[in-house]
Amino acid sequence: MISKQDIQKLAALARIEVTETEAERLQHDLERILEYVDQLNRAETGMAEALTNITGMTNVAAVDGARGAVNANRDELLGAAPHHDKSFVTVPPIWKKK
Repeated sequence: MISKQDIQKLAALARIEVTETEAERLQHDLERILEYVDQLNRAETGMAEALTNITGMTNVAAVDGARGAVNANRDELLGAAPHHDKSFVTVPPIWKKK
């Protein structure tokens, strides 16, 4: 059985204020919930298989495999970029300075 002190302790842990009337109602509700959970725990489920997916659908994922490296040297790669500065590819800024 859940006591009013248990309700007040739970309220303090949850950092909520509970009036005396609310504590009585919560005490009753929590007892009913725990009785129902106990009833579920006592249910015979020995023959039932665990249900993990009711639709039969599976997630599709791309194959992740190793790829070969690009066969080009730095100068060829920089030459393929529209703009570059020494050994860096340059792009336009996305923010404007005020």
